[in-house]
Amino acid sequence: MIFILILSLLAPYSDIRHYGQPQNVAEKQYSAECGLDPRAQQLARLIIEDPLQQRLQLSCHSILAQAAADKAKQMAEHGRVDHFVGGIGANQRLRALGYQLPPYYSSITGNSVEAVAGGYTSAAEVWEAFKSSSRHRSHLLGETAFFAEQNHLGVGFYYKWHSPHLEYWVVYIAREARADDPKQLCLDIGCVAPD
Repeated sequence: MIFILILSLLAPYSDIRHYGQPQNVAEKQYSAECGLDPRAQQLARLIIEDPLQQRLQLSCHSILAQAAADKAKQMAEHGRVDHFVGGIGANQRLRALGYQLPPYYSSITGNSVEAVAGGYTSAAEVWEAFKSSSRHRSHLLGETAFFAEQNHLGVGFYYKWHSPHLEYWVVYIAREARADDPKQLCLDIGCVAPD
């Protein structure tokens, strides 16, 4: 466990391209960087390799994988599939963990990065459910320009026998801030340019 954490800090993300043949070490990258549980890794593979995936590159990121695992466990402990378990939105959750989202992603209750589900027993089953939802599909497959530029992925899974949904799934797909991002202050009610 300590080795994985140290490795995560030294190499925060790994490139896995969904076009063409995976790199020789792609199998290891799926496990270490995409998700902490084998079922999370399976869902990450389905998302990256889906033939409808619009992103040219989607890299697994250890901060997002840890955040997703923690959020899935938190949902199981509360017995709810909810973007606001813990009292903050997904964007704010990632910022609090040190993942620097663009400044125009709304804060506090905003969600530009997270998909959650519960009660699906396999990665294939939850992936089909996500693709059946237009909002989730648009985000996870990068079907709009806003989502297509998100290039980092982390997936979480948690199973809890004595809970309403048994299985809890979380997917984060996001991108980090860049120097050329518009300088705006964005809250949940809209964005304003600073003076």
